[in-house]
Amino acid sequence: MKYNIYSQLKNFYKLHKKYLSSNKLEIDLYKLKKLIEKELLHKKKILLFKYLENKSLVNSNLLENINNQLLKLIFPINAIMLFFINGEINKKLSNIYNKYYEIDINTHKIKNHNNILKKDIYNYLSESLTKRYVSININNKKNIYLKKPLYIVYFNNINKENKISMFNYRNFFYIKNTFSTIIEHYINTDKPYINNIYNTFIIQNNSKLEHYTFTNNNINKNNNFCSISNEFILYNNVFYKKYDIFMSNQYINQNNYFKFLGEKTKLIYKSLLFSKNSNIININNLIEHSIKNTSSVQLHKAITLNKSIINLIGLLKINRDAIKTHGQLNYSSLLLDKLSKINIQPGLDILNDDVKCTHSVFTGKINYDQIFFLRTRGISFKKSYNILLISYILDFLNEINNSIIKKKILKKIFYYLSIENFFNEF
Repeated sequence: MKYNIYSQLKNFYKLHKKYLSSNKLEIDLYKLKKLIEKELLHKKKILLFKYLENKSLVNSNLLENINNQLLKLIFPINAIMLFFINGEINKKLSNIYNKYYEIDINTHKIKNHNNILKKDIYNYLSESLTKRYVSININNKKNIYLKKPLYIVYFNNINKENKISMFNYRNFFYIKNTFSTIIEHYINTDKPYINNIYNTFIIQNNSKLEHYTFTNNNINKNNNFCSISNEFILYNNVFYKKYDIFMSNQYINQNNYFKFLGEKTKLIYKSLLFSKNSNIININNLIEHSIKNTSSVQLHKAITLNKSIINLIGLLKINRDAIKTHGQLNYSSLLLDKLSKINIQPGLDILNDDVKCTHSVFTGKINYDQIFFLRTRGISFKKSYNILLISYILDFLNEINNSIIKKKILKKIFYYLSIENFFNEF
């Protein structure tokens, strides 16, 4: 296994050399190589290596003639669209030139930015092997008071038998003194591939942002890998609401790092995770309060079935100068069979006394006493079970402001969990 993965990635470097445009990228590539050697030497259980075992990694090329297929899968909403297809932003389909957002596409690394994430193999892959750096400026433009949402779609459709394609993206978002909505949509297919995204969100003073991230399957079988790394820098008087809904790929690995650098800033972060068919989801969240008078509220819900696993790690860190901080870290999970697992590790690292912080963890299963109660009211067992399952997630779905997206996501959840749509009967 060691030689197989190392040889494949070595060949992969050569295929991407034409995209290298600076000494810094050459250095990143060298660091990536050393990191891979170290990880393989210590036999660490990295999902990426597990996914690549006994498979071949190939360079990715942009495929044409997929417009009709893609347009059937996106949300039918009025928005500014960006399409990332097979490893590159698609300029033909995307609304790059518009009156709402400034979108720059570069081959060089963004200047004057220091990463706050502790880099891992996924970050080095993104920064070393991405074909284009994408910078999106969301400013309060004159005479524009109501912005269209920014709808970002990731779609891969490589079809090479017994081969795995890798797609790497590096994106920067600058939000300044405005209210905006960002929708990220990862559309999974039945093709084997690695989707690796590294995003930086710099949310400057007096900004409000609603941010939705969806991954969903339109097929019963999926055998792809998705890694999402996000770093968020929050300045003064920011109100940021983040919502994630993941319906699992074969493997999902997500790392989120939120750093508070301004006062009177509030974060609300909620997630809803589904995993089945022996799939694995790893989610790591770190929230660091560095400034006084800030607030963060987290609620993460997870559902597993069919021998799947969800691993949730969360750390709420409050530094010495972050007085008057309010932090909540809450996990709730539902096991739908005896062979699935949910591992939750919440953590608090508090370095001063003038704070208010809480954390909670709940893990359980469907309550059959409640099913019995519903059955005494003339409701079938299957429908009673479905009612309790949907009631567990319905409060989260009500947080989605766009009614079209809400209905589409609910329909996809019904399909994913094999639940009939019974709402019209009540």
